Amino acid sequence: MSSRILTAKTKMASKSWLEIVLTIVGIVPIVIVVGIFLVFLIQTYEFFQEVSPVEFFTSREWTPNYANAKFGVIVLLSGTFLTTTIALLFAIPVGILAAVYLSEYAPPFLRRFLKITLESLGGIPAVVYGYFALLVLTPFVKSTFIPFISSFNALSAGICIGIFITPVIASLTEDALKSLPQHLRNSGYALALTKPEAIFRILLPSILPRIIAAVSLAASLAIGETMIVAVAAGQKPNLTFNPFVPIETMTSFILRISLGTVEYDSLLFKTIFTLGFVLFLVTLILNSISYWLQNYDVSQIGRILYKTERKKGTPEEKYRVTLEKKETVAHKNYERNELKSRRILEKILGIAGFICASMGVIFITILFIALLRDGIGHLNWKFLTSLPSRNPKESGILSPLVGSLWLFVLTLLMVTPLGVGSAIYLEEYQKRDTFARLLDICIANLAAIPTILYGLLGLELFVHLGKPITGGNSILSGALVLTLISLPTVIVTSRNALRSVDPVLRQSGYALGMTREQVIIRILLPNALSGILTGILIAQGRALAETAALIGVGAKVIVRFLPPLSLQGLQSSYSTLPVQIFYWLQSPKAEVQSQAAAAIIVLVIILLVINILSVVARELLKPKTST
Repeated sequence: MSSRILTAKTKMASKSWLEIVLTIVGIVPIVIVVGIFLVFLIQTYEFFQEVSPVEFFTSREWTPNYANAKFGVIVLLSGTFLTTTIALLFAIPVGILAAVYLSEYAPPFLRRFLKITLESLGGIPAVVYGYFALLVLTPFVKSTFIPFISSFNALSAGICIGIFITPVIASLTEDALKSLPQHLRNSGYALALTKPEAIFRILLPSILPRIIAAVSLAASLAIGETMIVAVAAGQKPNLTFNPFVPIETMTSFILRISLGTVEYDSLLFKTIFTLGFVLFLVTLILNSISYWLQNYDVSQIGRILYKTERKKGTPEEKYRVTLEKKETVAHKNYERNELKSRRILEKILGIAGFICASMGVIFITILFIALLRDGIGHLNWKFLTSLPSRNPKESGILSPLVGSLWLFVLTLLMVTPLGVGSAIYLEEYQKRDTFARLLDICIANLAAIPTILYGLLGLELFVHLGKPITGGNSILSGALVLTLISLPTVIVTSRNALRSVDPVLRQSGYALGMTREQVIIRILLPNALSGILTGILIAQGRALAETAALIGVGAKVIVRFLPPLSLQGLQSSYSTLPVQIFYWLQSPKAEVQSQAAAAIIVLVIILLVINILSVVARELLKPKTST
């Protein structure tokens, strides 16, 4: 009897200890959000002790690094607003039409192919979009349509941001359309509506909250985009709404200041944190709106719109009433022509939707051709095994490759236990209450916060405050920042993997007398392993492509040595492949820009290999189902 009691106490102690550990890990997202808020709030408060808020919000000059400094944030706001507006004007119609085609028109085999290529646009590094805007899109626009456009301009940057955020709108809108019950469509067709009329009068209005949520999330990403505007828009403060001239956004200014040596706790240091706080608040509001609307019940809206449409009467019913009043040949001809025009509209919508859904294929094809044209001549063994140099003929990418490998491994070691542990806590231990909803909102916001803000957070916490441990601008600081960036993706994908495990397996484990911890370790994790590993590899691929945050914590332009494989190597200076590409794109020399194209080819191949590995891992580790 005593042995049984001792065994039970041991199990309870083990359970309590594991639950405590998972609880600590689980609340990490809230700690990060609160940490970001406090760090930026403190620096912003100190900034406004030296600069008048009236000047900050009303002055029309922005020269903070001049002797006679002016702090008119409206200059940067105008540039941010301009590029975001251009991006949304491009992405909203293209994304919605693509979603309509994929959901309502495309056959299954074509839908899967187009959806994969369209969503792959979101996985292309932002610095690659910057290359495309600067060296492909702007020269094409200048030679074909607008000869007076500047080499650096808001138009090309805004269009490429639009391409970057189109998958967000398309994917969320398509998912919302797929969630609508089929009877809504059938009811419209029974009322003699054509497919376009059913789509625009019933389906799209029914998912309007979800569309607004998608646009809010896309707007948040567009506002926070850094590398595209930093490469293609010119980094020139300019109070204008002319899309053909250089401009500067809040994010590109932060990046530009981060490129130099900013004295800690100086006014310029506080300035970039104040801009970061403004960005944080704006994106927090947009992301919260998006999160709320994505969980909004749209079923009632669909029914209301259906009843309203039925009361108004369809075009067919209106024509029928008119013909009952006056049966004439003219009215019959009018009806016939009207029906024909409605059928033509249906074909036009199908063609337009197909073009928009093919955006991924079109963009990737053009990008691939441009990269081969510009970079294939530099891609050789010497380029891969040489250190960077100011002489283009002698320069290579060896140290950036090694730096990227260092960060990949370190980030993987840190983000895996944190992300998976947090997911287990949220899915298996956390009660469904207000605190759980707060955690979900924090995770959703962390996933959409501009990465440059993570760079600023790392600059304060890891580079300056944690310098005795991290070594300042070191590989360890960069890995910690990438861990923060990757964490939301790992948490979300791991939760989905755990949630997808058959509930019967859980119940079977408990029926056999297993504790919760034994069910998690022996049943849930093995069956969710494929999904968890896929999410980790996806997050690692995005971290490998990160540029802005690493520049914020001091990644170097040229590193002519390889960090040693030791603990001292963690405190070493470093560069990465995306950072090296960004610096090469800053050069006006065509030969250096060609080196950037060659490095982009290498980066894309690495990311492609990671994606293939994620697919292979998902298939190989997928639990076998017994019949």
